[in-house]
Amino acid sequence: MSTSSQKVSNAPSAAVFKPQSIPTAGAERLKSDYRMYGGLLLTLGICAAYGSFADIATLDSPNSALQVATLVAAILQAVFGLTCMFVGLCSVVMDIGNTKLTTLACVCIQLAWCPFLVGLTTIGMGIVADPAENPWIPAIYNPTAAHVKFVGSMAFFGLIAAAIGMVGSLAFFSFSMHAIQAGNPEHRSGLYFRGRAKTYNGLLMLAGFTQLAIGSFIINKYGNGPLEQPINAFVYPVIYFPEISITVGLVQMIVGFIGIARSLRKSQDKESTWFQALCFFMYICIISMQILSQVAYAPGGTAAAAAPTLACVYFGLSLMPAFLDWKMNHTPNNLEGYYEDILEPKQELFLEMEQSIKKNNSNDYNFETTNDSNV
Repeated sequence: MSTSSQKVSNAPSAAVFKPQSIPTAGAERLKSDYRMYGGLLLTLGICAAYGSFADIATLDSPNSALQVATLVAAILQAVFGLTCMFVGLCSVVMDIGNTKLTTLACVCIQLAWCPFLVGLTTIGMGIVADPAENPWIPAIYNPTAAHVKFVGSMAFFGLIAAAIGMVGSLAFFSFSMHAIQAGNPEHRSGLYFRGRAKTYNGLLMLAGFTQLAIGSFIINKYGNGPLEQPINAFVYPVIYFPEISITVGLVQMIVGFIGIARSLRKSQDKESTWFQALCFFMYICIISMQILSQVAYAPGGTAAAAAPTLACVYFGLSLMPAFLDWKMNHTPNNLEGYYEDILEPKQELFLEMEQSIKKNNSNDYNFETTNDSNV
């Protein structure tokens, strides 16, 4: 008897399965968008954190002020990357979050300016260095001051494109989550995504131009690949084959140009997915040609640590054009009522049936436990 009584007392009541108010289609859209932003923030946070580990591991015993600054910047990058991972995980997996937590992520992302400024400082010091001791072009090529300044300048603009692409994408998704939590989701309309698409496609074109320029310069001055010793242009740390730099740079410029052209159209193209496929193809080219092929040619795997770091750095710059193109073509230009629409009749019927099934299952469970107690 005691066991039967315990069953009844622990049994879920019918109130647990009481049909709730049917959610609106707008509410479901809002939840879907919030989880989407959280998932992408989680992914980019992983890239940011993982991309800092190589610097932390190789600079555990810094012997100069610049190396100390680089180590501190790498640690700060790991901090904001891990913070974004946590906030993204809470939203996409546990379905929890609040404005204070997301604000913390937004603030931590501002720490990304430290690695960015340290990188710019490193490039600046390399540009003004003695050509015989410069960090870009090996001494066997007898570089002049003009050669060093050109490669350093292209590295400068390449860093701007890659860093803003990565940091900007993290800030974009964290602020988008904050807008939803603060009750202002209507600020992210199709026109908003269209404007951001111009920015990120422009950064992609800038990155492509710097690679194209460096590759052309190397072929003109030092010949075709493979080079006897690689040229290091900071964000392009291993260049054995300048032809690859030219090819990848052209692909990036073409994709960026197409993205800008699509963002200038006033009408929405809701049927095509070819631009997203093109961006994915571009990222595969970056990984297979610019990163793996160049790095793998280094003897003894001396540059192997650069491969995963570069793949993480270029992920944001490759993702954002595809993401923004999709959103600008599938989100209305005016979001008034977009997150308040009622469900279609078929959706309402489905939800009513689902609630009815849950209620019937509850009644059956109560009936069985009551019979057990009587016995």
